[in-house]
Amino acid sequence: MVKRTLIVVLMSAALSGCQYFERSPSAPASPSPASAALAITVAPDPLKILWVCPAVDTNCYGSLDSTVTIAETGGVGGRVDSVDFVVRDAVLGIALTQLNLSADDIKTRAGSNRLEAMGKLAVRPIVEGYPLPKTTPRPQIAIDVSVQVTDDKGNVVKQTKRVPVT
Repeated sequence: MVKRTLIVVLMSAALSGCQYFERSPSAPASPSPASAALAITVAPDPLKILWVCPAVDTNCYGSLDSTVTIAETGGVGGRVDSVDFVVRDAVLGIALTQLNLSADDIKTRAGSNRLEAMGKLAVRPIVEGYPLPKTTPRPQIAIDVSVQVTDDKGNVVKQTKRVPVT
């Protein structure tokens, strides 16, 4: 009988200890994100341009092939409105030319312009035949890749990354 009483007392003490932990306050819930956040990666980095100089032409022509990956890192999905590529003279900083991809262009190239929360979307812009006179030295260039997204909360989010070109 004493043994049973001792077991009941020990069990009660153990259970009350468990209840103490159950009553402790839980961690507060994380607030929902206010807007999307973007990260841009470009492969290869640095970009590599291929120059072709036909013998019968006064120009050389530059081409490059890259993959631009847009990652949503804030926890709010959205629609990619545009991806813009501005080719700049890396020394002078002036814009030499640009390529603009609209939402429809992105849908055509990537299959969708939807960027899920914490997801990624890859676009492959191909530039072919950028002319440069043979007599002109090839400029040192860099490309500014700019992405604009309208997130599911109505915020317009922009991010730009500069990528060197070799």
